[in-house]
Amino acid sequence: MSDSQNESRSTEVDEYYAKAGEKAKVGKKAKGSPKSVFNEKSVASEKSKAGNKAVKERSIWAWAFRVLAGFEVAIICLLMLFAATFFGTLEQTQVGLYQTLQKYFDMEALFVIPELNGKIIPLPIPGTFWVSAVLVVNMTLGGLIRARKGWKTAGVLIAHFSMIFLLVAGGVSQISKKEGVMHVYQGDRSDYARSYTEPTIEIYPIGDKGQRDRPFVVDSKHLTGLKSEDSLTVRLPEELPFDLKVSGFLRSSDLLQVGRAKDQHEGERVVDGFFLKETKRAQQEETNLTGCYLTVLDKDGVALQEMVLHYNGMLFPTPVTAQVNGEKYEFSLTRWIWPMPFEVELDKTLGEYWPGTRDPSWFQSDITKVEGDLREEYSIVMNKPMRHEGVTLYQASWAPPAPGGRPSSGFAIVQNPSDQWPKWSLYIASFGLMLHFGMKLTRFLGSSIPKKKTPHA
Repeated sequence: MSDSQNESRSTEVDEYYAKAGEKAKVGKKAKGSPKSVFNEKSVASEKSKAGNKAVKERSIWAWAFRVLAGFEVAIICLLMLFAATFFGTLEQTQVGLYQTLQKYFDMEALFVIPELNGKIIPLPIPGTFWVSAVLVVNMTLGGLIRARKGWKTAGVLIAHFSMIFLLVAGGVSQISKKEGVMHVYQGDRSDYARSYTEPTIEIYPIGDKGQRDRPFVVDSKHLTGLKSEDSLTVRLPEELPFDLKVSGFLRSSDLLQVGRAKDQHEGERVVDGFFLKETKRAQQEETNLTGCYLTVLDKDGVALQEMVLHYNGMLFPTPVTAQVNGEKYEFSLTRWIWPMPFEVELDKTLGEYWPGTRDPSWFQSDITKVEGDLREEYSIVMNKPMRHEGVTLYQASWAPPAPGGRPSSGFAIVQNPSDQWPKWSLYIASFGLMLHFGMKLTRFLGSSIPKKKTPHA
């Protein structure tokens, strides 16, 4: 080969390697430093750990969902409710309805130990309020969320929703329900109800002319659950120059004078010649007469005066008068009073007695509901109450006029925002079941009718 050919070939080769070098440089810039095999493995390991952690978290939540939505939880809840209802019904015959409801069905009852004939049954039962709460969660997850959705299961879903609605209504009633009584003379008005069972302490400042000013009320929730060996210090507003200490609280008691009942005095605390004697608690809680010892304290906690308070079952119990820092006050132990959202004016009341008895067989009250400038007339008869925005008035009692007096009516008042919810849940359940059975019947009849065979041409 000639030299010219060799030179040209070498030039081409040099250009080729030069181009290859440039491409290699560009590749290095684009790729950067070369990756290590160990780095790739560590990244894959971290991704695997993150994936396993996410799967584990999902599996925990899935397991919790399966447990809470399962039939096992529903069956256990129903068995617990059956046991509480069974033992509560038996215990009610011995201690009364009020104590049984407080023990088995109150929101504060976490666990219950049944007791029959004074003997403890070693079977702890969870409180029905919380069992019902778990059942609501179970039916929501299992009966609504996990259940198959579609037209074929629409009726079942509606029925499940109605049962959840019914349980929620019971919970709202337990938390918000108030029960009381209102006594009104014909021609008078009233705007408050008095509880049948819950005690409270009222403090009335007495004005210069002997009139009662607006009272200060110790909420009944402070006295609920208080035992005779407990003491409770009540901090009153700064408007009052003193506080109170409640002790020796008795749900059922008699107020006795030492001089007349020496044989019954067994070391009980005596104040001003009187003492409280505990009595057997009646099954009808509203008939129990509450009593307590009250100590008036100054703001530094120094005792100023002691007194005995006793609820005598009267509509307006006799107060105890005390003088603190030159000011006069009246203290009374009575039933808790709660205001009504409207006034009740008794226009007319009528009643009849059973022959030969003083028990009313029939009574009726014509009232006017006064709410601001709005006046509405109602007639309340036995088993025909008046309902208005969650407040229900039942005709509970009737009293004829005393000589020269006026007749009066007693109304049982229930304030419950979920009063009508059970009725609505029944309507919803009926609709859901009728829809489900109707669709089942339609499909059954459609499949049982033989199809006509088309003749061959």
